[in-house]
Amino acid sequence: MLEHPLQRFFHSMRAKRPFDWVRFQRRDLLLIDHPLCQAVFSRQGAQLLHFQPRGERPLLWCSSQWPSLSTAPVRGGIPVCWPWFGSHPVEADWPQHGWARQREWRMLDAWADDTRVVVSWQLDIEDWHVRLEARLGQDLDIELSSYHEDDSDCLFSFALQPYWRVGSLRRSMVHGMELDGKASGLPNTWAPHGAVKQVLYNTGSLVLEDAGWQRRLRIDKNASAGSVIWHPGSRAVEQVEPGEAERFLCIGAAGYRAGGLILAQGERMLLNLRAGLV
Repeated sequence: MLEHPLQRFFHSMRAKRPFDWVRFQRRDLLLIDHPLCQAVFSRQGAQLLHFQPRGERPLLWCSSQWPSLSTAPVRGGIPVCWPWFGSHPVEADWPQHGWARQREWRMLDAWADDTRVVVSWQLDIEDWHVRLEARLGQDLDIELSSYHEDDSDCLFSFALQPYWRVGSLRRSMVHGMELDGKASGLPNTWAPHGAVKQVLYNTGSLVLEDAGWQRRLRIDKNASAGSVIWHPGSRAVEQVEPGEAERFLCIGAAGYRAGGLILAQGERMLLNLRAGLV
């Protein structure tokens, strides 16, 4: 049984070809087959839907039930939430988590050497610009860089929200909840139980311990970002079939404050997410 719905594409990839494109569910997918890893990006959202270090099980969960509407976001992988995270602080009717997940991005570059694969994407919406660069090998390293050319300061926030694949959520734990003098409501070592949605301004790494697959995943971010933890618990959500919520936990990174951050004209804001098995 395949442990990720996109693993099947690699059986038909042409030998010695690290990149290939396929059309699936009305979306363009970039397949990456490298001696160190396999991965799949969607042009829609510049979303990394699958990442699997060679010799390991997949690190990301992705729904097998995709929306029929081609502009609707796919649940899973690493969604890019931009230029706001969550609900827009002013416009209640604007889409949850921004426009980036709905738009097709432009691929700037894709290359590989013996040590890694690098893929760069760009999205421009009027005066707003965002670039994503992914460096993939045995580990993954993703950086978002965003700025705008509007005449005045703007509200802004963004996030990378991975769905980490686990063998069993009920046998998983998260370590490393140390905060900068703020109570999170979660202990330093936390076991997922029920629904959770929280941004933690922790100082170090988080480690996702997955006893079901007997592995530990270290998750790092840039110092100015918050760590986002999310899971729906027993609540039904779109594209998650019964029992599938037991197979993932979202732990990501966000440049975020309640009510939004202020981004000045031309000012660049960076967000970095790194993860690897330890």
